Amino acid sequence: MQYTAELPVRGSYDVVVVGAGPAGIGAAVTAARLGRKTLLVEKYGYPGGVGTYGCCTIFFRFGERGEKLIGGLAEEVIRRMDARGAASFLINDGCAMPEFRPIGDRPLLGKVITKTEDLRVVYHDVLTESGVEKLFYAHLCGVIREDRQVRGIVVDCLEGPGIIEGKVFIDATGDAHLVHRAGGTTDQAAPDETMHKSIFFMAGGVTPHNPDVNSRRYEELFKAGATPDMVWAHLGYSYQLNPGIVQLCSAYANGDGCSSADMTRMDHELRKRNFELVDFMQREMPGYEHSFPAYSAQQVCVRSGRHIRGVTPLTVDLISRDELPEQPIVRITRYSGSHSTKQKEGFNPAKRVSLGGFSAIPYGALVPDEFDNVLASGRCISVDECLMDTIRMMTTCMVTGQTAAIAADLAIDQSISNLADVPYANLREGLLAQGCLL
Repeated sequence: MQYTAELPVRGSYDVVVVGAGPAGIGAAVTAARLGRKTLLVEKYGYPGGVGTYGCCTIFFRFGERGEKLIGGLAEEVIRRMDARGAASFLINDGCAMPEFRPIGDRPLLGKVITKTEDLRVVYHDVLTESGVEKLFYAHLCGVIREDRQVRGIVVDCLEGPGIIEGKVFIDATGDAHLVHRAGGTTDQAAPDETMHKSIFFMAGGVTPHNPDVNSRRYEELFKAGATPDMVWAHLGYSYQLNPGIVQLCSAYANGDGCSSADMTRMDHELRKRNFELVDFMQREMPGYEHSFPAYSAQQVCVRSGRHIRGVTPLTVDLISRDELPEQPIVRITRYSGSHSTKQKEGFNPAKRVSLGGFSAIPYGALVPDEFDNVLASGRCISVDECLMDTIRMMTTCMVTGQTAAIAADLAIDQSISNLADVPYANLREGLLAQGCLL
């Protein structure tokens, strides 16, 4: 996007992070703690991404099969949440029921459920205490590019547009909006080839019942064609830490998560569909007779959208090898396929493959191949579409953000002109120093 009028420069920074989801939080906090002048830009008025605007209260994949995969800032956040009574383990491998007791000093190996309002405050506190400058209620609307360098971004603030200058820019927007607006090459699968979209919501007024009975009854009704249209093949729900509140997440829609028109259409469809789901639950499920939609996600939640074209993409071939890729930054599971767009055929598509063991995200998946001073983090890194379920969880996204910040710090400190050339030995040392597990 070209601007002909002179715009004011709002500030100059070492590291500019766009997007305050888990990846952006990981990047901004880490960069600031490493002593870099850091700005975090976010369109909402609070941080957290899908964990705060999307009613997605569960942190997945701290561990898998009894082995710990994630540490670092993600663990710090959960420990702080636990200290204020706002986090709990789930009692089984599903997403249904919290323990309703403190985590304490137990290792984080399973799924953790949190309270949304507390999470907003904890994220704000961590950012502020780390010295991050926050610019929220601000939208990215343009990029100033010179050859392979991004010199600045244009943000539209409540008081008007302005330019933010930086040495390193980290795209943590979820859909590679920074790279896209800079004219970089991106990849995006067709809507029917990616995971569906949702608006999770919280049902209030739920009374005690047997959830296993409800789950079995739901699946019977689904097979009989007696559930609402466009809902999961199984009852998607999780009891929250506040009494009488249950998250319902079975309704879905298909569309382009990077199209304003399509997102508008899906928002309307999903909010109507959620009321149909409540009516169904009131009519068919014990415990939900007096339930109601208490609050819902503030936007359509997208599991996968636009991705950068990276120096080393995370591919099916890469995770199929019985060894970690070069320059690993965080370990991941080795399976592909999830969240079918045709639930009549089942929750997971036929191409679902699980290889067992672990692989890892390579550093090169964070490095756009057309830019020298830009990195990506979170779900917009370079990855095969069918592998999105291995990298999109909040815990993993936060580590990719931390990685991007450490690489930025090293590049600035060592006067490295191209972020692809950051020495991996130093990057790995930095990750270990931040408590990230390799």
